[in-house]
Amino acid sequence: MKAIGDILKNYQSGTHTLSLPPTPNLMPLLKLKNIQDMAKSLNVNLEHTFANFKKVTGGESLVTSFRAVITGPRFFLLIYGGVGNGKTHLLEAAAITLYQQGLFTRVMNYSRMLNTLKSAINNPNLDYQEILDNYCYSDRLIIDDIGAGGSDTEFSDRILETIVCARYGHQLLTIMSMNRDIAALPERVLSRLRDRSVSFLILNKAEDFRLRKETVRDNSRRAKS
Repeated sequence: MKAIGDILKNYQSGTHTLSLPPTPNLMPLLKLKNIQDMAKSLNVNLEHTFANFKKVTGGESLVTSFRAVITGPRFFLLIYGGVGNGKTHLLEAAAITLYQQGLFTRVMNYSRMLNTLKSAINNPNLDYQEILDNYCYSDRLIIDDIGAGGSDTEFSDRILETIVCARYGHQLLTIMSMNRDIAALPERVLSRLRDRSVSFLILNKAEDFRLRKETVRDNSRRAKS
């Protein structure tokens, strides 16, 4: 129940809009003692900025696309590709940049969103439709790891289609990531993401940063032995 409350606490009850934080500029908050609370509220690592994104082949174009969707007029972005290559970093950098502009949105994990909805089914203490409407109609939405966690594919795809179609129709800023091939997406979702007039559809070809770090550590150990 606490996890569900954490997810929903940034929404205004009975509305389709996200509540804004009292301080629209991120920089003054960096000096506060409760910086970790602020980072938790955004669900980000504050070191994950665009400026700190790893310098890899194609990295500059990735950052350019993310900055472009934040400024518009295109309002959809999906980045996909292998694991450990900086997708979550970019999503968190987008949330931080938006916050610096006085626009609050937290990075949400798709599996947890699905679990929240499932928990609301037949639960008199939770309003399933209100939760789904907030996902569909909040001014800004950032979703990490679509399709992760071995979730119920039928339910997952149905919810994703509902969210994407609603947000596409209302031209609402939507940034998403996934590790799967885009061919696994529902046809109606993929059709909207392929609309180049409103969407960036980005394949991140960078290698696994975590695997590269492990390789460097192994090579270092061998050199010392």
